[in-house]
Order: sequence, then C-alpha cells, then structure tokens
Amino acid sequence: MANKSRPKKTRGQLYKKYVYGVKETVEEENLEAEEYSEPQVAVKDSYNYIWPLSQFQKIDVLKMSIALQRGTMFYGQDQMKLPFELILLILEHSQTPYCLSHLLLSRAFYITLLPKLYRYPKLKSSNFSLFVDTVSQYQTKKRFNGFVKILDLSQITQSGKNSYVSKLLRRFSNSLEIFISSQSSFGLSPLISLRLCHNLKILDLRLVSETVNLKELFNSIKSTPLLEQLSFPRSSISCEDYDMEWPANLWYLRLQGGISPKFLTESRFPCSITCLEFSHCPFITGESLDDMLVRIGYNLRRLAIYYPMPKLKPNSLDTVFLDCPNLVYLYINIEYFSKELFQDDLLPPLKEYPRPLRTLCIDSSGLLGQGSKIHPDDLTIALWEERLPCLTSLKISMMLGWNSQSDSVQDLVNELEDRGGSLYKM
Repeated sequence: MANKSRPKKTRGQLYKKYVYGVKETVEEENLEAEEYSEPQVAVKDSYNYIWPLSQFQKIDVLKMSIALQRGTMFYGQDQMKLPFELILLILEHSQTPYCLSHLLLSRAFYITLLPKLYRYPKLKSSNFSLFVDTVSQYQTKKRFNGFVKILDLSQITQSGKNSYVSKLLRRFSNSLEIFISSQSSFGLSPLISLRLCHNLKILDLRLVSETVNLKELFNSIKSTPLLEQLSFPRSSISCEDYDMEWPANLWYLRLQGGISPKFLTESRFPCSITCLEFSHCPFITGESLDDMLVRIGYNLRRLAIYYPMPKLKPNSLDTVFLDCPNLVYLYINIEYFSKELFQDDLLPPLKEYPRPLRTLCIDSSGLLGQGSKIHPDDLTIALWEERLPCLTSLKISMMLGWNSQSDSVQDLVNELEDRGGSLYKM
C-alpha cells in the first residue's frame, strides 16, 4: 500500500525516462548531444602516445619491467630508433667526441668509447699520478689492456719519476706506438722497459735533460723493428762505439745534444732516412756535417738545421744544394751560409728533372751584420734562371731587416706570385 503522505519527486525539464524498446527521435538525440558535449581529444590506444594538453604518456609497465630485468633497452612500437653505429659517427663529429659524459649513457657506450678515450690520454702534471695509479691497479689491468696507443708526457715537468715512466712503458708495451718523453730523467730503468715495446713507431726523447748512453739506447730499440721516427735527447750523449745497428724502417732522424763529429763520420746511417734535423749540437763541425750529407744527402727530402750550431762556419752550408739535390723542404740559418749558395756553381740546374725544392725557410738569430750576407736579388736571379723552378713558398725571418716596400723585395714577390707562390715573414 503506497504512502500517499510522502511528497512527490520533482523532475527537471531535461529529465527523460528510458524504457526498454522505445526509440528516441533524431532531434532529441542531437539536442542532448549539444547540451552535454565534452571537448573532443583524439585518443589513441597505442603505447608511447603523448596527449597534447596534459602531456601524459601511456606506457606498458609490464614490458618495461621485463626489459629492465633482462638488461635490454625498451623501445616503444612507434618510436624511431637510430643505429648504434650512426650514433657513434655523430659523436665523432662533435666538438668533444670522446668524453666522460658519453661513457655514462649506457653500458654499450662505455664498452665502445673507453678504448677510444684512452687511446691518446691527455696527461698533465695534475693528473699524471692519478693516471699511473689507475692503470697500475690489479683490478684494472685487464680493463685497460691494449688501449693506450699514444703516450705523450711532454706536458709533465716532474723530476725523479723514472719508476713511473718505466711502469707505464711495461704496462702498455703491447699496444704503444708513439712515445714522447717528459723533461724528467730517462734513466736505465725506462731504457730496459723500452725493449718490451715491439710495436713502437715513434720515439721522441728531445726533452730529456739527463745524459743518455747512446749504446744502451740502441740496444733498447733493437727489439722495435717498426720504429720510423727517432729524436735524440737534448742532453750530452756518451758513446764510444759507433758501429750500431739502426732500425730498418727509420725515415725521420733528429740529432741533438753532445754528439761528436766522429759520430757523423763513422756511423753507418741507413739510406731510408728522408728527413734529417739538427738542433743544439755544440760539437758538430762543418766538415763532419758535409761528410754525412755527401753519403745520405741524395735520399733526403727534408733538411732542417736550427740555431745554435757554434762549430759551423759562416759558409759551412754553401754546398747543401750539391749534396742534397732532391730536397723539397729546407730550413737553414743565415749564420751558416753566404750568398754563394745561390750562385751558378753551387746551385746548378739539374739535367734529369727540375729541382724539386718547394719551401725555403731562412732564419736569423738577429746578430749584427747578418742581414747583409744575402740580398733579395740573389733569390730573384735564381728564380729567373730557372735554378729553383718549383719554389712556391719562401719564408724570411724579420731579423734580416729586409724592407718590404723596396724594389728588390717587390721584384721577388712578383716573381713568386707569377709562379703561384708567396713570400712570408717569420
């Protein structure tokens, strides 16, 4: 029995009573859609879709957790992926291709970029000790095995670190190809460790300040058949036996320090040397230098004789074009030659082929009276007479005092420009 005293329910104007089987008219449906329509957003069911307004992203948590447990990287179905090799190529063209930040990206980047990062470590006095401790630990020996190819210690100014240098040479003996010594001592212990570097190609000892026994040095490099470049230390060298075996592939040799004239006259230099340099040799005379150039000068392509060479005379290098006819690059100092160097008898044209000299550098120490030893017309006449037909780069020291606005210098400049060359000041 119904309770008639209960108040009746009030219904709104838009209230509708839905009955099963009753179909609404099209007009009523459109009216209801207009009254209660919501903002339409294109929603996709695919994963990794980002909603434009809320910036929410739908992620499959189950697939993500399974991928993390397996140690693999998770990618969405619609996500574009770059090949790993292409990413490495992009990094190589960046300003810092190999840095510590790149190693933190993933394990794959760490394994791939670590050998490239340690191939040429940038060592200074501030990080040298830490580098030695890192690569010398027992736990990291296998990790850095075969990584270091270039060991440059030229920025290190420490002394008394023979043990450190010897330790590094032993540690990277299987992979080391280039070694540049520091200014510290290079004693017997590093020389012994040097015998283990069978793949060494460049040995630069020009900064070593300690006296090095030349015989011990050659005994050490006997086991380096691939050695191509050798720079002697700038300190005095004690040697009594000159019958030494030179590396077969040696093409660059820099002589400096206290080598004697007898070393140049009695040593059997290999014919494979094409680049020869002299620097800070206080005992070498012009006669011993000329004797050496007569024997190996025909094969030389580059020759550089730097100041000071106190035993050389003011005309010791006048015959350098006769001894070395195939030079492409020549660096000499005005103190050691005269204007006779560019005369007909000492600079004759070659019969078989044009003289290949392309670059000539004339330096000066700035001593009084040296600028008058040579005149610009001496070089201009040599060019006019086709005795230097291939010369395109002439570098002159400002210490010579040549006036760039003078007629003689302008004639020389015009002649070089007609050949496609230029005159430079050092």
